[in-house]
Amino acid sequence: MGVEAVQLSDLSEIRSVVAAAIRARVVDSEPDVQSLLAGVDASIHRWQLDRAQGVHLKYTVDRQIAGVALVRNFWNLAMLFVAPAYQRQGIGRALVEAAVLECKPHSVMLKVNSSTFAVGFYLSLGFRQVGPGLDRPGGCVPFEYPIA
Repeated sequence: MGVEAVQLSDLSEIRSVVAAAIRARVVDSEPDVQSLLAGVDASIHRWQLDRAQGVHLKYTVDRQIAGVALVRNFWNLAMLFVAPAYQRQGIGRALVEAAVLECKPHSVMLKVNSSTFAVGFYLSLGFRQVGPGLDRPGGCVPFEYPIA
């Protein structure tokens, strides 16, 4: 149990975890779910093309992926999702803390566009909102976190 690097063999399970989290907490309409999943797929594909330019972590419980984080270019928290059954158990926090440690040698700031559901979570970690939210499926609230 804990945080580990994502392997290529994890990608199918990761997509299932992300889809479940999106459906449970981010958006209700299936077209919006599919739109968000397309963005997640694009982020994962960019990671696959150049895995050295970011951090992709998973949190496992009993050999199952309970959460996942992807930081592109060591500053862009492109995704952070925790399976619904494991939310509010410190998994998201553990993933962010591990990502910050791995990004520290490469960057001074971590940025994320949060869903409206996760605003309180990011505030609790010390992220600060840096602009107004945008009207997108699930919301889009910009935050940043100093790494240094």
